[in-house]
Amino acid sequence: MTYFEDNPEIFAALVAAIAILGGLFGSIIGAKIQANGGRDQAAAAREAAQIAAEAQRVAALWTVRQVQVAEFIQQSHEVRRLCSKFFTHDSFNGVLDQQLSEARHVLLRRKAEVDLIAPRPVAGAARELIESIDRYRNYSISRGPGQYLYRELLNASLNQDVDLSVLAAYNEVLRALSEYVSFLESVQPGPMSDAADAEYRRAYRAAHQITCDVGGFTSDQASELIGYTLQRDPHQTKIDHENSLEGETEALVTAAREMLRSEDDVAPAVPEQRRRRWRAGAGR
Repeated sequence: MTYFEDNPEIFAALVAAIAILGGLFGSIIGAKIQANGGRDQAAAAREAAQIAAEAQRVAALWTVRQVQVAEFIQQSHEVRRLCSKFFTHDSFNGVLDQQLSEARHVLLRRKAEVDLIAPRPVAGAARELIESIDRYRNYSISRGPGQYLYRELLNASLNQDVDLSVLAAYNEVLRALSEYVSFLESVQPGPMSDAADAEYRRAYRAAHQITCDVGGFTSDQASELIGYTLQRDPHQTKIDHENSLEGETEALVTAAREMLRSEDDVAPAVPEQRRRRWRAGAGR
């Protein structure tokens, strides 16, 4: 201390040097703290941007899935509606076949969209519904026209306002169809003998000819009528197909509701697991 008292100019210089070094050291520490704070702020900003971007992606995906699955279900109803018309409308002019073909083409395109955007359970349920619709479609095309014609024929035969000659013609067709079916029911199971086969052909030709000549039906219409009368419980078969369709549709709706979190009654959110992973990455 005596040295500094004897040399005050050296003491003043030392104090100034210490002050300068302290200022520099403080600036360095402050800059480092500020830099660390900036990095933390930048990391927080990046995390917030990632969360926002992921939230937007999830929301957009949720909307696309909702729209595409809804369009697929709606189109499946349209195909089913057209299939059902084979049982209630005249389809022999080919218009209904064309409408059904176009509707099914749209349905398959909707199915491809669902395959690309939806989870596997939803895509699988959509595939099951397509298969059920195709079974119903095949059944409707093969049996619907005959059922429609038979119902029209039966209703006409019961109409008291129809001319007696026309009424007699309809009843003659019904009798021929009934005899044909009765013959087939009388045949023993197994391969037909030559005589039974000849009798079968005769019965078929008779039913077909009476249906065309007396009833005024075309050859195709006569064949459809004969095919329909051979069914053992056609109404129940139609109900079975429709019940299958209802079940597959319900399965798809259930899977779609789980995908869209319909029971939560909230807007789509970023999964918590992903947010934790981002925080862990920012900490490193």
